[in-house]
Amino acid sequence: MFQYVLRRGLWAIPTLLGVFTIIFLLTYLMPGDPVRAVMGEQYKRADPATIQRVRDSLGLNDPWLVQYGRFLVKTVSGDLGKSFVLDEQVTGIIGYRFPRTLQLMSAALLVAILIGIPSGILAARFQYTWIDHTLMLVALLGVAMPVFWQAVLAKIFLTQDTYGIALFPVAGYGGGSPLYLVVPALVLGTQLSATIARVMRSSLLEERRKDYSRTARSKGLGEPGVIFRHELRNAMIPVVTIIGLDIGYLLGGSVVTETVFNWPGLGRAVVTAISRRDAPVIIGTLVFGALLFVAVNILVDIFYAVINPQIRYA
Repeated sequence: MFQYVLRRGLWAIPTLLGVFTIIFLLTYLMPGDPVRAVMGEQYKRADPATIQRVRDSLGLNDPWLVQYGRFLVKTVSGDLGKSFVLDEQVTGIIGYRFPRTLQLMSAALLVAILIGIPSGILAARFQYTWIDHTLMLVALLGVAMPVFWQAVLAKIFLTQDTYGIALFPVAGYGGGSPLYLVVPALVLGTQLSATIARVMRSSLLEERRKDYSRTARSKGLGEPGVIFRHELRNAMIPVVTIIGLDIGYLLGGSVVTETVFNWPGLGRAVVTAISRRDAPVIIGTLVFGALLFVAVNILVDIFYAVINPQIRYA
């Protein structure tokens, strides 16, 4: 297992290098002057010589290859730079913001699993009935509806009593109160639950056609027993794959969700950094997201062996 993880980590290095390069180039080519973010209101009153000195101190006048090389060296050493605007280390910003994003992502993933897996099982169990058609129609609507539109609808119907029921706070963090987490988690988890439901249904129907499933039924084992004792473990492998791949969706969706609900996570930090042209924060958070995505997918591969002991890695 350790050798497998090591090989996966080594294979991920070229991918990460490509991602880091794209992130740097996009940020480098972003319109606007980072010096304006550093100097703030003083930028308009500063003379060209002062602006030039600031650019030199930030290394912005160096050729882009020099800046890129410096960026790679610092990233490998764990130094993601310092925010132009906040004058704080990016690692410190990530350390403060990421636990809140992780809290939102974990709650959203829990919502997705609690809704998606039972829905997929029911749809497969009652294939081609009104239950199946209804659940898959709802899942299709969930996949098709953008996150920001779900957020707007949730705010209308769940946070105020003009058109809905004022059950939860409109926005904010509330010192970590679970009440402030419910609506953002529902919004972020609903679309993923729709995907999980569709994959769960297809995977179970695929397992139903296999010999071991027909043998279990021929021996008189009831339908629930066949599903939960035999089919579900194998059917969960594609679902776990989807969950691992959708970590990227959760990170991307958290940008919109955190902005709409004023949640103090990494997504909102990125949006603020883009509006301020704060390149170190933009690059640092995206690099961290890429590393997180790779790490989660390696963990998903390891989890396959937990779900199905027949899977072994050489």
